[in-house]
Amino acid sequence: KNILKSVICSLPDDRPITSLQLVEEFERVPQNFQVINKTYDQDADADLWREKTLIGKRTTRYLCQSKTEGLPDYILSNIKVINEKESVPEGFSQLTRTADTEQKAWRKKQLVYQLTKKGTTVHAITDIILCSRFRKAPQGFTMAGEINGILICFKLSNLSHSSCKNGLISTTRTPLQTNNSAENVKLLQEDMKPKIIESQTDQDYVHLLSSYRLIPQFANSKTQIYSYSTFKMHAEVDGVPFILNPGLREYGSVKSFEAVGQMTATDLKYDFDLERHVLCTTKTTNIRSTNPFFR
Repeated sequence: KNILKSVICSLPDDRPITSLQLVEEFERVPQNFQVINKTYDQDADADLWREKTLIGKRTTRYLCQSKTEGLPDYILSNIKVINEKESVPEGFSQLTRTADTEQKAWRKKQLVYQLTKKGTTVHAITDIILCSRFRKAPQGFTMAGEINGILICFKLSNLSHSSCKNGLISTTRTPLQTNNSAENVKLLQEDMKPKIIESQTDQDYVHLLSSYRLIPQFANSKTQIYSYSTFKMHAEVDGVPFILNPGLREYGSVKSFEAVGQMTATDLKYDFDLERHVLCTTKTTNIRSTNPFFR
């Protein structure tokens, strides 16, 4: 058994990559991720920040990949490098913060990636390498781009039938009637929640676990700012593809819901004290804006 295990471990891992992360310290790799801290061609430091500093701590960025974590039933199908002011291509996601320290991910150029649902594609990325000397991708690899002198290349492989036929997520659907009753709405909501079942085969793909992602610590602020570019704050939707829940596509018969009748302030039982307090304590220099409390 030990010999067989060692032979299997020596074989190339052709499973598709399911998730990418960026860390500042390669010793603090998220659980079930593998860090790429050495270049493929020179076995040199694979830091993607590469900023020269004479005094103080050196800033570093290391790419991490996983073949078990990430969005369930999705695989990495494409990666590319874009410039600082270039918008993220349609269908691609970006890494805006480091997973270990919640710092800004990129200095200028950045790496964006595309996730595709299993069963809808026959190709997937199975390996990513970083090169510091090569100016073109090695044989069998495709160049994604260059970041601060480091060439990022990926290997695109055909998906085997065995890796796609066994899924870990099963959704039990209940037929809905055409009427828009409250019971049907509740059934639809429950139906869209994925139910996890145990697989009898080797679990190549594991259900998404959020334990590898550290909870960001934000400073106390009255207003939380969300953004989607490199130089902005962290948002929990980072890396999540903007797609429609598959459960909604199955129920085209539910076209509308019962309209909610118009409600007055008396019906809502809301005293609007907060709004009145804001109006009483806020003055405006705009002549056109009329505040009934400052006349």
